[in-house]
Amino acid sequence: MTLVEARDARWFGPLAVALCVGIPLLLLAITITNLARWSAANAVVNTAVGHLAQVESRIRAEAGRPVPTRGDLSALYLTAETGSLARAELQQRLAGLVERAGGRLIEVRGDEAPDAAPQRSIQLRLSLDIGNEGLFDLLKAVETGLPLLTVEAVNIRPVSGRSTGGEEANPALRVALAIRGYRRESTQ
Repeated sequence: MTLVEARDARWFGPLAVALCVGIPLLLLAITITNLARWSAANAVVNTAVGHLAQVESRIRAEAGRPVPTRGDLSALYLTAETGSLARAELQQRLAGLVERAGGRLIEVRGDEAPDAAPQRSIQLRLSLDIGNEGLFDLLKAVETGLPLLTVEAVNIRPVSGRSTGGEEANPALRVALAIRGYRRESTQ
């Protein structure tokens, strides 16, 4: 063996030991770090699940109707059997929501002729005056409450001549909404 070969062989032993011991220690450190991150992420998920459960219970309480289960979806639909009764039920619900949000209902009209053809969905167009905060409350109640209602169109413009310098945060708005509700298909 030459001097160069002996010198190179002298380094292979400690290098092999370092690799055999170092790599498992590095992998162990990475595993422990990942477990700590997973534990922290799991805690965040559990907190979010708890918060969502609180929000869901508040929505249930505000809606006043039970949240549908997989077998019973009746809470999603308007309760009326015919199109004209469903239209009247939807109009009554929307008038109550507008009143609770602090708005003033100006006009309600339906797009379809009542009972002309059996329809599963009922659309009403509303015109109302309401403030910014009330509009937010109204849209939240429509979108999160039961029965299932969807906002299909919104047109918002300020009411001219009614705003003063102190009301800029909550100006009076003229809002036109198109809202659709759904009724269960008749089983006849």
